[in-house]
Amino acid sequence: MRLLYYIACIGNPDFDIKTEILVSNLNYIYADIQCSFDVCINLYETDDSTYTDLYNILNGLDFIHHCYIYIKKGVLTELFLTNPNNKCIDNYDYIMFIMDDVKICDLKLREMIRIKEQLGISVISPKIINSTYSYMHIHNDVTINNFLEIYLVLLTPSDFNRFIGLYTIENRWMWGIDLLFGHYNIKAGLVNKFLAIHALPSKCNRIEAGACIMTYINTHTPFNDPWEIFETYRAIAYQCDDMGKNVKSITLQENIL
Repeated sequence: MRLLYYIACIGNPDFDIKTEILVSNLNYIYADIQCSFDVCINLYETDDSTYTDLYNILNGLDFIHHCYIYIKKGVLTELFLTNPNNKCIDNYDYIMFIMDDVKICDLKLREMIRIKEQLGISVISPKIINSTYSYMHIHNDVTINNFLEIYLVLLTPSDFNRFIGLYTIENRWMWGIDLLFGHYNIKAGLVNKFLAIHALPSKCNRIEAGACIMTYINTHTPFNDPWEIFETYRAIAYQCDDMGKNVKSITLQENIL
């Protein structure tokens, strides 16, 4: 299996905690799959010492085959949409796209891949503790979602290219895309028997992010605002087991954001 661990962006504040999370995740994945893999990092700290510290940490992990580090000032999409290393994506079977403050707690990667392929899910995530919305952590089994918050998702190269193609540099905080998987007819899903935790509170500029989402929705969709999307789609389309059987209805109460 050719795997690429892809960090959307990493840097201060809390860089020491984030690097601890990074090392923990990489060790977890290696213990799980027992084969080397590559890492791609978008680093928004441009000083030499931060790069050196990060390089030395990764160089100390024998199971990391190759590491791409892209350095650029900015926020999220301003980095990962401009990363020249994206041209290497097609060399991999799977890409784990992850935020720098998400810690893996319980995840069996090959089983996640089986479920993704069995159910035809394009963008698949484990349950996320401390997510913004409850639909990301209150269910069991597998949910097929119209909405999916992006913390840690597993993608094929074609999934990855379509996924990042939804974003714009102008909407740099990424808000709004999590509400549009149903609208774009992209099958998104959550495997609730696997678990990761959003370990640090968000430091995003909420006022700017809110303005960006409105501009994105008005420019790229037929909707006028997020509330119109909420009225059109339920967060969860349906619930099933990990073989795609035993579809269960989800009540409106269980679809709360």
